[in-house]
Amino acid sequence: MRTVEPRAVLLGALTAVAIALPVGLVGQLVVDGGDTSSLVAFVFLAPILVAFGAGGFVAARRAGVGPLSNGALAALGAFAVIQGVGLVRRLASGESVSPASLAFAAFLAYSCGLLGALLAQRLGPPRATGEGATDPAAGPLG
Repeated sequence: MRTVEPRAVLLGALTAVAIALPVGLVGQLVVDGGDTSSLVAFVFLAPILVAFGAGGFVAARRAGVGPLSNGALAALGAFAVIQGVGLVRRLASGESVSPASLAFAAFLAYSCGLLGALLAQRLGPPRATGEGATDPAAGPLG
């Protein structure tokens, strides 16, 4: 039985990228633009971590089986896309790249995706919508 559902992972990763990438780009401009405190950097980090959690949540809700693994993979996929772009930019501009910081950031993304997936799992299965959908609490007569 296959536990990784590519469509669920892709939708979760796209959700995370759609939220995290704009916030990260604005944060990069603000933080690199001058003297800023670590509080300003955290203001931009928090929504990025929430974005990875949202990606994990979406992937877990879409996955039929293995919601936790699908959610974690969605967050890692989004992280790979975002950091891939950032890595190319850093290397092109001659900036140094720390493998340890990349590994730590990947772990944070993975953890947030896992937390989002856990939340989705705790909330229960998504409700069916459309024609033929029934409410299980309504009983046999609907």
